[in-house]
Amino acid sequence: MSTKTAPKTWFWIAGIFAVIAGIIAIVMVARGTSVRDYVDDSYSRAANLDRDEEIAYTSTQAPSAVTAAIVGAWKPVSQYADASGVYLRYNDDMVLVRPEGRGSVIRVDDVDRAYRHYHSHVGGVWGWTSGHGESFRGRGPGAGK
Repeated sequence: MSTKTAPKTWFWIAGIFAVIAGIIAIVMVARGTSVRDYVDDSYSRAANLDRDEEIAYTSTQAPSAVTAAIVGAWKPVSQYADASGVYLRYNDDMVLVRPEGRGSVIRVDDVDRAYRHYHSHVGGVWGWTSGHGESFRGRGPGAGK
């Protein structure tokens, strides 16, 4: 009896894994594979507000609502807010949410380029001063000697 049951069990287990993989794929396609995709799918493109390689989007919602939606969908590595806007740092991207009229402008750029451009706002907050971690020596006294 156990030899006939075993193939059925493996069949069901494989079927369950296939369903789970399908659900994950659907969620990734619907949500996008990055914060950049999420912003592109969720907000109105505003090419007239682009700056260099920084891509702009708009929303009729306040910056706090836009930021909450983005952070709820894609957790940032770091987040900083000041009077100029909310800066969200991801591994490869930066999202800046600023007030614009009665809504918001959302700017997306490469994190390194954004760091250089917005250094006066995020320089002491995002944690690197000479490239990603190059200034950190750490590990205690005598390490690396």
